[in-house]
Amino acid sequence: MPKTDDYLNARSIARETLLQKNPTDIALYAGGVLDTAGAEKKIILSLLNRKVGITLPEGVVRYIDTGEEPSLQEQVSLLHYLSNTTGAALSGRTITFREIPSGDFYYEPFRKRAQLPLVNTFGAAPEQLLTIGKTVGGEKADMGDVSMTFPFFPKVPITLVLWRGDAEFPPEGNILYDASIAAFFNAEEIAFLSGNLVYKLMALARG
Repeated sequence: MPKTDDYLNARSIARETLLQKNPTDIALYAGGVLDTAGAEKKIILSLLNRKVGITLPEGVVRYIDTGEEPSLQEQVSLLHYLSNTTGAALSGRTITFREIPSGDFYYEPFRKRAQLPLVNTFGAAPEQLLTIGKTVGGEKADMGDVSMTFPFFPKVPITLVLWRGDAEFPPEGNILYDASIAAFFNAEEIAFLSGNLVYKLMALARG
């Protein structure tokens, strides 16, 4: 299990990598905008349904509406997203977690962190996912019995899929990705993003 120091180190490395990139290109490729009008130059883009700003050259990440910083892990993932973006279009090919490089190795942590909580929270009433999901920018998808796609970052869609249970079988669920996600993140980070999304929805479901 990574420790805080590991994430702080990862953030420092990601910030240094970001400095080697052209900020105009990064903003364009990542689906954001480069804001040079204020006191700080920053890239602005969305993290789910909220806007975040990444100051340049410092690489400090804050929500635009509150000025608060996202979680340390979210900051690292966002900086990795910006550092790895090339402007390539989504592949249009949907994959499961096991199809991600090293996905089999990280499958059990992914299952415990994201897949099982998704089913345990929404499996008995999958329509609740559609209602709650809209509040964080989700759009209804056409998979399973109920499904919804969330743009975690502008070019990182994550689709949650649920199948209703019956008298013989319990509810089931899965989490799907555009195949291009492997260009941005490794399997461990994708498991984190998936769980992060599910836990945000769980918190909303609990009111």
